[in-house]
Amino acid sequence: MNVQLRLTIDQISTAILLLSKDEKRILQERMPILLQPEAYEDAVERLGWLQAAESAFDFWHDPAEDIYDDLIPTFVQEGQ
Repeated sequence: MNVQLRLTIDQISTAILLLSKDEKRILQERMPILLQPEAYEDAVERLGWLQAAESAFDFWHDPAEDIYDDLIPTFVQEGQ
């Protein structure tokens, strides 16, 4: 059995007016996803590619190269 709920814009607007402050904040955060789900899906896919590429930069986490960290001068503020 397939039941579909269909509300009018006026009904949705009234329901929004009845929400608490916290519920309105949560709804506001969700609205971009609800109004443009394809944009959300694209963002998730891009994030997946970024996470997959993250391991390509593991060579920068070489402890033997930490000696070069001291080559960058640290400036002390006057009066300290």
